[in-house]
Amino acid sequence: MISFNNIPTTVRTPGAHAEIDNSRALQGLAQNPHKALIIGEKTSSGTVDYDTVIAISSDNLADGYFGSGSVLARMCNVFKDNNPNTELYAMAIGSGVSGTAAEGGVYFSAALESDAQTSTGTYYLMINGVEIQVPIAVADSVLNIVSAAYALINDRPETGVTAASGGTGSAGRLVLSAINSGTLGNYINIRANYYTGQSTASVFSTAPTISAMASGATDPDLGDAWAVIDNERYNYIIQPWTTAANLTEIEDELEDRFGPLIDKQGHGFTAYRGTVASCTTLGNSRNSPYNTIMGAYDSPSGPPEWAAALGAKAAFNLNVDPARPLHFLKLKGILPPPAENRFTRAERDVLLYDGIATYRVDNGGNVLIDRCITTYQTNALGITDPSYLDVNTLATLGEIRDQWLIRMSNRFLAPRFKLADDTFPVQPGTYVATPGMVKQETIALFTLLRDRGLIENLDDFIENLVVERNLSDVNRVDVLLPCDVINQFRIIAGKLQFIL
Repeated sequence: MISFNNIPTTVRTPGAHAEIDNSRALQGLAQNPHKALIIGEKTSSGTVDYDTVIAISSDNLADGYFGSGSVLARMCNVFKDNNPNTELYAMAIGSGVSGTAAEGGVYFSAALESDAQTSTGTYYLMINGVEIQVPIAVADSVLNIVSAAYALINDRPETGVTAASGGTGSAGRLVLSAINSGTLGNYINIRANYYTGQSTASVFSTAPTISAMASGATDPDLGDAWAVIDNERYNYIIQPWTTAANLTEIEDELEDRFGPLIDKQGHGFTAYRGTVASCTTLGNSRNSPYNTIMGAYDSPSGPPEWAAALGAKAAFNLNVDPARPLHFLKLKGILPPPAENRFTRAERDVLLYDGIATYRVDNGGNVLIDRCITTYQTNALGITDPSYLDVNTLATLGEIRDQWLIRMSNRFLAPRFKLADDTFPVQPGTYVATPGMVKQETIALFTLLRDRGLIENLDDFIENLVVERNLSDVNRVDVLLPCDVINQFRIIAGKLQFIL
């Protein structure tokens, strides 16, 4: 006897009736679009309130929402440049935090070739990866140069700083202050003559002195974000802080979210500027399969920009195919360190054993992902455990889990099936399920997952698949899914055995 949802068997009035049932409408794998969230700091000029999640649907919206040059606006702009397709949201935290903004600067002593120098030139300044070409005209004084420099800098908020003149008389100082307070301002890089062929203008008898950004202190508490996004899933959460407290916050939150009863899985991305030794120290202090830290040293681009670019590339490509490796993807807008400060292959290998994701630089000076790993290194007993080394592992398992849950929900739970043993004579068109029917649906789904290239060895999966009614709860079916997750082709090794 066919089961109907909306046409009762007690109807006596004549007429033809037909109801629509979508329980078997979806064929193949379900579409599963991902969302990304960036958490950072805003300025008082930003129009969006603190602790408010808002969609970033187009380029440069974040400038108005969070203030031009703010950490959060810069990260959103870098993300959209690297990935305009993934649905992006952003949230500013830090309301009421009285942090200290980092400061640095450039000191122009009375070091022109004369008080009224007779030649022209250009001072090639770079702040946070943004080049500022300061023109020097005939008879310019130091104060003229400083004035021109701070006007140009204040017209480029993506530097992350504001500039002011701090000099008098024949000497001048260009004072730079981070737009946002906190430790992130300490990582805003200031340098001169980054590009090949650039040099200090001959109008200077000695090069101007650069003071690195420093003294930024007191970051927001990342934990303030979780209550705001408690009921929303974000597949990627990108944030700029690498202090122990904030790393612990995101690791704990993502671990909870990945749990089967919450099922709001996501992966974190951040970046750190430091030498191999300091990157190693940071990586070895963490052990989470849910977070990725990319390390770089002496890059003109700041860690927030690195994190946003990495998260953007991962968000798009892992959604398209979670099992496909991310190596050699270009991080747009990220400038590499000078050649002498790039990590060597041996150094990158060390970092990949210490929980730090790595980059490489191609011949065109483009920064590419080398290997995108998590910080997970050891199990609960402290034994080396590479099971969650690569981000692809949990990304692939997450997609498999999503597809299975969607299939089971659409086939059995949403249509409100009843449950019987396999011996029950199920009639066509009735809302009765058995463990055997669940098993067949599971095999059909995992065949599609095999065809998509997410699992392998399907025959072994089918042989070891277990579907049974729970002994304690007769309303429940338990399923063991022994899937062999496909791997990534990362290394090829050959041995040339030659004959003379």
